[in-house]
Amino acid sequence: MKVAFFTLGCKVNQYETDLMMKRFTDSGYEICDFKEKADIYVINSCSVTNLSTRKTRQYLSRAKKTGQVVVLAGCYAQEISQDEKLENVDIIIGNQEKNNIVEIVEDYIKKNKKKIVYKVSEIGKQKRYVQDASLAKGREIRESVKIEDGCNNFCSYCIIPYVRGRVRSRKLDDILREVELLVKSGVGEVVLVGIEIASYGKDLEENISMIDVIEQVSKIEGLKRIRLGSIEPRILTDENIERMAKIGKLCPHFHISVQSLDNNVLKRMNRKYTREDIFKIVDKIRNEFENPAFTCDIIVGFPQETDEEFENTLDGVKRVDFYEVHAFKYSKRKWTTAAKMENQVDGNVAQKRSEQLINLAKRLKDKYINNELGKITSVLIESKDDEYIYGYTPNYIMVKIKSNENLLGKELKVKLLSYDGENVIASIV
Repeated sequence: MKVAFFTLGCKVNQYETDLMMKRFTDSGYEICDFKEKADIYVINSCSVTNLSTRKTRQYLSRAKKTGQVVVLAGCYAQEISQDEKLENVDIIIGNQEKNNIVEIVEDYIKKNKKKIVYKVSEIGKQKRYVQDASLAKGREIRESVKIEDGCNNFCSYCIIPYVRGRVRSRKLDDILREVELLVKSGVGEVVLVGIEIASYGKDLEENISMIDVIEQVSKIEGLKRIRLGSIEPRILTDENIERMAKIGKLCPHFHISVQSLDNNVLKRMNRKYTREDIFKIVDKIRNEFENPAFTCDIIVGFPQETDEEFENTLDGVKRVDFYEVHAFKYSKRKWTTAAKMENQVDGNVAQKRSEQLINLAKRLKDKYINNELGKITSVLIESKDDEYIYGYTPNYIMVKIKSNENLLGKELKVKLLSYDGENVIASIV
């Protein structure tokens, strides 16, 4: 039987899709492209924004037109109550139930059920990290490795603690074992991901943190690079930055979960830092790392956000000089404090602010890349076509090099020559 997947949302979801694929292939199923006709379609969903849930429903509809069994998995599934009517789906499974997806689907098919099967446990009651399988083989040169699940922060806008539960850290030995297997299969770079990786270890008896995980992973022979997923700023103390700067395999690319750079907005968001903290962190990293790249997420149109507060965010983005900014319009989510706040920002105002931020981000990215031209750096080759090979620099610049050689997985010294608006053209030194 053929199984097709579509994944929405974060790198954690993509990692969990890879695990579900492995469970199906280990059980004798064939994985096919989502555009092909399949017997089973699995939509691994996201519920961070209204847009993501709308897209999820669209893909459910698309799958049901051709598939016999349609499975809704993940965060949006976690959000839906058992009594809620949802079209175009046969099986609804929560985040914890992804571990048992094959058994749940096979039971449904065997019993030839006609009504929707709902298997969603109360995620907030989960106290420990559970993962019964590992990725023994990478599909790409750069692969994500999940080290943690859940979040304890309860930011006022965010539904994630309700659909992912509290912080649960994966055992270090299990992380190291998976990275070793991936490296043996040809993976050159791992991205350490989680819902809130900065909280790694807070639920464990041993005294261990995200920094310890990076240090131990870096000792694995054959691994070329380590990259980090989104980081909550409070982990970036002076001491931790200094420790990280000593890890030679760690890429100088920091995706900081900023969300706003106005102190009043940050307070309403229930974020536990200030814009001045962000500036201090960035300055410290620039002192410790050679030419680091900073990327971030920013929410615009948060409840009660004034023109002055938004201008403070724009000013802060310029001050940090971000390489990339992911701009999101505030999205009202159920169960959250922000959804109940007065003075919700008009959608047209939020749209204009989003456009302003996106335009600024484009100028800053062009500036950063143009400053890199002429430099010699390294590129880990991840893909190829008939004319070019492609890869990323340590500071996450996409590079293409004219070559018909198969150099996948090789780390090359290159000179950055020009920028075409999407990729940087380089030559091998």
